[in-house]
Amino acid sequence: MRRFQSVRAYLFLLPFLVFFVLVTAYPVAYGGYLSLFGQHGARMWFVGLDNYASVVKDPLFWSGFWIPVFLLLIQVPLMIVLAILIALLYERVPHSAAYRLIFYLPYALPGIVAGIVWSYMFSKSMSPFIPLARLLGAAKPEFITNSSLPLILLLVILWEWTGYTSLVVYSTLVSLPKEYSEAAQMDGATWLKVAWYIKVPLLRNTILVLFIFNSIGALQVFNEPWLFRIFLTLPPNFTPAIYIFNQAFAYGAFTYGIAMGLVLAAVIFVVSFFFMRQSMKELNAHA
Repeated sequence: MRRFQSVRAYLFLLPFLVFFVLVTAYPVAYGGYLSLFGQHGARMWFVGLDNYASVVKDPLFWSGFWIPVFLLLIQVPLMIVLAILIALLYERVPHSAAYRLIFYLPYALPGIVAGIVWSYMFSKSMSPFIPLARLLGAAKPEFITNSSLPLILLLVILWEWTGYTSLVVYSTLVSLPKEYSEAAQMDGATWLKVAWYIKVPLLRNTILVLFIFNSIGALQVFNEPWLFRIFLTLPPNFTPAIYIFNQAFAYGAFTYGIAMGLVLAAVIFVVSFFFMRQSMKELNAHA
């Protein structure tokens, strides 16, 4: 009987395992194999770990991390804080389903549509802020420059992901036991105190998961800065992901790009593992 249950469990897992092997495990393994070769056009030759040594010594690859680190340190914590505040307001606002839908829509929009929206918002000729600038007697604003682009990326990513993150937090809030909040309110605690001292601490595990997944997204950011290449010429190493794309498809160094991609994956793993380990220590200390 136990053997039958094990076989049935593996049968349920089989579709996922097949999909995982075909879509993730095999491409990564084959990419690792190709990264051991040098390349010039269609000609390839075995070089061992030389590509990885070149990545470690490549200053352009490592200097491209300043945008992901900026997003990791500023955008990710800010987004989680905003998502918690919005999720708490969902509980207080009547008919919050409509607001949840509105906040979720930016995440549901295809990337190309979001790119068109923001292209219009920051256009030099069609931006809705231009008439306002003229009304105030100011010169025509130039929104997108090399110095302002990190802040614009911060704004775009917050717009795109905060609503989705708030729904994840809200789903956790709905599942929290009501007894703690009701007992605190009977003792005279205000809504703000209940939220700060009871609900937010109970969100620790959810916040940890959100922080790790959004940190991964920040370190491999590609889509959002790529949308703004129509406004200005991005440096080839603006982010590590863009540098990998340029090496593989613009410069034709496909195997070197694969090696950089695997190094980036290793960096993301190390950062995620560090945050996970530190967070688990904090959770165990408060357990």
